[in-house]
Order: sequence, then structure tokens, then C-alpha cells
Amino acid sequence: MNIDQTIKSRKTAKVLAHEPWTPSITKEQQEQLTQELLQLAAHAPYHYTSSDRYKDVQRGLTSSLPFRCYTLTAGDCRTVAKHIEKESIPAGKVQNMFWAADIMMVMTWLPDVFGEQQDPLSLAAEPLPFVGTLRNMEHIAAASAAIQNVLLGATARALPNYWSSGGMLRHKELRSFLKIPLNELVLGCLFVFPKDSDARGADIKPGKLRGQGKALELWSSPVRL
Repeated sequence: MNIDQTIKSRKTAKVLAHEPWTPSITKEQQEQLTQELLQLAAHAPYHYTSSDRYKDVQRGLTSSLPFRCYTLTAGDCRTVAKHIEKESIPAGKVQNMFWAADIMMVMTWLPDVFGEQQDPLSLAAEPLPFVGTLRNMEHIAAASAAIQNVLLGATARALPNYWSSGGMLRHKELRSFLKIPLNELVLGCLFVFPKDSDARGADIKPGKLRGQGKALELWSSPVRL
């Protein structure tokens, strides 16, 4: 599949399992797949570096990239799903996706902030709304490009994938469980599912907007001078 075919083939596939699935690949293969997709994300363009306040020396997260990624194997996903169930967290369909996913990635972006900031541990949820600056717009664009690289990488490998906005993963209870700082803003929770998801009896929801507004003349206009 060439790059044009990969881009055109990418589509939303929300795979909803009704019980914990056995992973379709080994843990070593899950970790290898994760590394391959992270390499693709790292090649996204970015314009501005992130603030030094986001450097976490203890965890080794000291990159100047304006985004971070937190990765889960299938076993981690099942643990999250069990925690959601045990604590009666109203996570909706996210729990079903955790039952199904072979790997999952939480992609955050790092907003520029001004003045005295709260300790991330004291926050109840992400600090929204963020300041609407050019640099923050660039940071979101960079993180979005990284996410698209991950989705295209999964598509090229014929793996169903889904970009979730996060839902309850934006809130303190699950963020604390996953050890993801609340001062970082979730841009996407990326679920990658087994190739044989169709054969496993799951509900697979396609994207509602896939066929809307795609005609080129409806959203592009030539500039002829």
C-alpha cells in the first residue's frame, strides 16, 4: 500500500468488545508495534519547543517536543477496564475499547502558560480553557500531526484504529491511575485493535462524518492572480 492509498484507507473503527479479549499478538510484539508507531509520531513537524516546566527528569521526559505520549499494552488496557468496572467510573464505551485493544496511546499536548501555576497534583481536571495563542495553536497542530502519523502507521499495517477524545481519561481519577499529569491536555487516546476484530463478534462503529463534505469544491478554492 503506497502512502496515497494508506491515507485514503484510514478510517474510524471504534471496536467495542463485550468482554476482555485475548491479545492477537504477544507482549513483545505489542511493545515492538508501539515503538514503531512512536517513531512515526516523532517525525511530525513542529514549530515551537515546549516550556521547560514540562520537563520531567525523574521519568526521563525531557524532550522539547510540544507533546507527550503514554503507552499501554493489552494487559495494561485490561487493567484499566477492570479498574473502571471496580470503581464504577462512568467511562461509557471507552471501557469496551480497553477490553479489545492490543495497544493504546494517550497523546497529550503541552500548552504555554503564564503566571503562577497550580501544582498538577492539586487539579481536579485539565486546566481548560487554555490560552488561545499562536504558539498553542502550533503546539496543537504538531500533536495532531503526530497522531495522524500513528493512525496512518496502524492503517498501513491493516490494524483497525480509533482516535478518541478521551472522555473520563481527562479527569483526575483515571489520570491519577495512569500517572499522566493533569497539566498536560489530552488531544487523543489512540486505540489499536486486532486485525481479526470483525471475526470476534464485537460491535464496530464507523466514523459518522466519513462521507460528509469531502468533495474538493466544497472546501477548497483556487487562488489565481
